[in-house]
Amino acid sequence: MVVLETPYVKISYLFQVNCLSVSWLMRPTDAVFIEAHVAIVEFLSKNFPVKLYCTDLTLVGALTKDQETWLATECYNKTYNILNDDFYVAVVFSENHFKAVVSNYMVPSSETADDYVHFNYFTDQEEALHWLENIKKGQDSALFPFAT
Repeated sequence: MVVLETPYVKISYLFQVNCLSVSWLMRPTDAVFIEAHVAIVEFLSKNFPVKLYCTDLTLVGALTKDQETWLATECYNKTYNILNDDFYVAVVFSENHFKAVVSNYMVPSSETADDYVHFNYFTDQEEALHWLENIKKGQDSALFPFAT
């Protein structure tokens, strides 16, 4: 199900994983970036809680410092306030971007996400979705009592 589609981004709800997939198609301005994430927050508040997210940055590279700051200080807090629970974000990078992140990237402590946001980083979207599916399976199994 498509939540939002523009020349910059396609946001889809993947029923089988209970995940929102955010694929950036073109480098967004800050306004476009915020608009897309506001659409996600509105989707959460109007539909149902989604605790799994896959963000594909392979076509656009790194987010700007302002975009990262806004996510950490505004968007994640709003998401948590709706969910009242931890959520998981799989971020997909290109190989070169991933290598640069691993080699050089440090998030200043003032911009780190709170303990309720759990990240994992990938260079392949299928691997990212597989990680999220395993989290979903773990959450689903917690709903059922163990057989004795």
